[in-house]
Amino acid sequence: MVFTDLKETKLRKDTLVLTAVSFALSRLLVGNILFTIPLLVLHTRFSNRREALAPVGLLALLIMVTELYRARGALGTVEGRILLLITLFIPTVLLVASAVWIALEGISIRHRYLASSLFGVVASLVVVAWFSASSAALQRIDELFYQTFVSLFGQGASPGFGEFAMKKLYRTAVMSTGAMLAPLCMVLVGFSSFMALSWTKRQDGDFVVSVSKWRVSEHLLWPFLGAWTVVLLLMITKAPYLARALTLQIALSMGVLYAVQGVAIIVHLMLRRGIAVRISKLVTYLFLLAFVVPGLNVLVIFALPLLGVTESWFTYRRYE
Repeated sequence: MVFTDLKETKLRKDTLVLTAVSFALSRLLVGNILFTIPLLVLHTRFSNRREALAPVGLLALLIMVTELYRARGALGTVEGRILLLITLFIPTVLLVASAVWIALEGISIRHRYLASSLFGVVASLVVVAWFSASSAALQRIDELFYQTFVSLFGQGASPGFGEFAMKKLYRTAVMSTGAMLAPLCMVLVGFSSFMALSWTKRQDGDFVVSVSKWRVSEHLLWPFLGAWTVVLLLMITKAPYLARALTLQIALSMGVLYAVQGVAIIVHLMLRRGIAVRISKLVTYLFLLAFVVPGLNVLVIFALPLLGVTESWFTYRRYE
């Protein structure tokens, strides 16, 4: 490939610096879900789309080599290789999403987001189905995770909190994670993409208005209601966990799209009242409320999709 943009000294230097920043973020516990944002901001400076993908490929190579080096002593066992795949799951989802987002520059934001999230949703369904299968290696990994769970949360447990209760709590946490993995990937992809987009569009006065007009296709309503109906029926009939988890992932993933519409409704109502809106701040606050603040997170997780889906019957947005 013949380089054109990367021949520019400043752009090449900025690419190396921001790739290093992204790599450093990927090594941090919290930064692991934010590390692609610098590259998503950087890609707008490229005129050649293929060259814009080069930093993503370089970062993926750095992360892969680092994780392989860290896990080199355990790669000879099945458990070690599975743990490596688990470690690389979220970074891989975000890197693939970033590559798709950059490659589809020029099409509508809604379709870019859906395409960027597709890999994470499919991969989540596959991972949950795989981990639901019984094998000796997965059982040993499950026991390892349980011991880690006990070491983290068992110390502060009350004296009457026995091993049975601890195992039940651990199993509930694992099953809940499996049922929410796909929508979690969509939230992480959306957060990274929209934070980068709001930064690059910070000087564009029409960007906030365009966000306030985002809508989910009307054709999604019946699949959304149908998915939740199936989830309810599977819970009533006490269907096997795998069937419930896969259906719930699909239903919640569609709920994420309606949550985005809920955010757009909030932006619209704020603009109607003359309130200045910073999309990056609004999305950050909602993200923190959903994942950090106990109690209020339930309100955000349920209220935003509900607000979005009820617009099918109520008119929240009126345009003069």
